[in-house]
Formats: sequence, C-alpha cells, structure tokens
Amino acid sequence: MITFSTYAFAQDKIDTVQIINNGTLNMEIDSRINMVLKAKEDAVCTYTAPVKKNTEKKIVVQSNDPCAGSPQVNGFKIQIYYSKDRKDADKVRNEFTRSYPDLSAQTVYYSPDYRVLVGDYFTRASASKDIRRLKSKYNSAFSIPFKVLCRKAK
Repeated sequence: MITFSTYAFAQDKIDTVQIINNGTLNMEIDSRINMVLKAKEDAVCTYTAPVKKNTEKKIVVQSNDPCAGSPQVNGFKIQIYYSKDRKDADKVRNEFTRSYPDLSAQTVYYSPDYRVLVGDYFTRASASKDIRRLKSKYNSAFSIPFKVLCRKAK
C-alpha cells in the first residue's frame, strides 16, 4: 500500500490519495473544494456571444436590366445535332457557325452523347422563330432548357 498526503498550514487536510494493490484509488477532498467542483458540474452555461452589427451598407442596384445581377440565367438553347462521336459534333458545329454567324454554337457532352446547341433564348417562344428557320437544314432542331448568357439572349 502506498499513501500520499498533502497538508497546508492554514487549512485542514486537503487530500489523501491511497493506491491499494488491486488498483483502487481513494481520494479524500476538503468539503469546500468538493462544493466548488459540484457547483461547476451543475452550472449551466448562460453565456451568449454579443451580436455583431453589420455596419456595411449593401448597395442595392435599382435597374430595369434583367442581366444586372448575373451573367447567366435559366433559358433555352436549340439542339440541332447529337452524336456519340465528338469529331462529328464539332464538324456540325463548325459548319453551323459558317452558315449562321449571327447565332452562337457550342458542343456539350450529355452522357452518352455530344450535342450541338445554338442560340441563347429567355423563353421557348423566343426560340421558335429560329427553330423554324433552322428546320430546313437541321430538321431535328428543338429547344431545350439550358443556362444562357443573359446579354446574348433574345
């Protein structure tokens, strides 16, 4: 058996630690310390962080421009071609760009196909005029929902 004891001149016995051969630890603590520890265990944290006021003023842009807030918006494009071969899709896109320089064209990949998408439109109705124009050469042309460049959209 091993015993440790600590004494203070102005206080009673503060603690006694006994280690017995079977590994049991007994501690005697001054009752005042025990009350402080118990109070700390029972205490509920009531601290609330101070709310930081945002002193920055947000600039609100009043504009009739629908594109003022973002460069891309939900809109429509016209799909004129699709293929599993990227080279074929790029060939059609390049041919389209030469024939219709007024409309943007891009090749996008939607698994498992490469698609050639043209134009930028806010609505299906605004795309219908160009669909009718393109049907003579691209008979399978139709509009699909797509993110479009707001400044280019019709």
